[in-house]
Amino acid sequence: MNKWLTALIVILVIYFIASFFAFFIGSRDDGFVDRIAVLSLEGVIVTSGDSASFLRGSAVSSKDFVKELKALDADAKVKGIIIEIDSPGGTAVASNEIADAIRNLNKTNYAVIREVGASGAYWVASASDKIFASSLSITGSIGVIASYLQFSELFEKYGVEYERLVAGDKKDIGSPFRELNKNERNILQKKLDLMHEIFIQEVAENRGLNVSYVKGLSDGEFYLGKEALDLGLVDVLGSREDAVEMMKEELGMDDLAVVEKKRKISLTDVLLGNMAYNFGIGFAKGLSEFELENKFEIVA
Repeated sequence: MNKWLTALIVILVIYFIASFFAFFIGSRDDGFVDRIAVLSLEGVIVTSGDSASFLRGSAVSSKDFVKELKALDADAKVKGIIIEIDSPGGTAVASNEIADAIRNLNKTNYAVIREVGASGAYWVASASDKIFASSLSITGSIGVIASYLQFSELFEKYGVEYERLVAGDKKDIGSPFRELNKNERNILQKKLDLMHEIFIQEVAENRGLNVSYVKGLSDGEFYLGKEALDLGLVDVLGSREDAVEMMKEELGMDDLAVVEKKRKISLTDVLLGNMAYNFGIGFAKGLSEFELENKFEIVA
């Protein structure tokens, strides 16, 4: 056999053996070590779906996230949990589900807001024992939105008519094919106001603040980390490393390992997610979420 071919085969065999052991060692979870688990919450918060869906870009499923939280809570070797947040928020139901799960944890838990922890993501953070944030991070934005596009005048311009067939006069409230009347607008606004009140009450309870005080901060304005600290919306200006050190001190365990729980995303998810984002996610997302029965999505 040609000596160059032999050398190439030997190199390839060594490479594959080394890769196998590197993968095995790097991916194993040492269940015998007491540790602090770091769980990332990145992207839009939704009730279900892939972490990198084709048309949403980066997203986190409350169903999956709650499952991960429960698994960490049940692990005796996990002594504390840090939730690292970089999210603009998401649907009200999904945000509430994660916040409830955090409140029910039996372990010390901190939230760390990196760049963004606003709206529904702040709702999630408020449920933790302590909130860390960068001085320049974006927090707060306590509000609810349910806006949508309405095409009636465009249809009229091009001679397209909306044939309204409903059983139940309010069945098509929020249809993009016709304008809201005054009564319908009032109905929707009352729903949003009620959800807003729930959001305010949850934050007030989670943070130990007066409801009227939180209400004064709930016009949807976002705050930088430094402002949020002064307002009592976060506890500490600092990073994940600062949170780890404080948690070790609080637990009285200096030798805890830090294990980051990363979401498993397939290569297909990443490629398709990035493709959708780079080639006009706004338009694609609008098409994907366009349903006659579910006219708009309420987002916190």
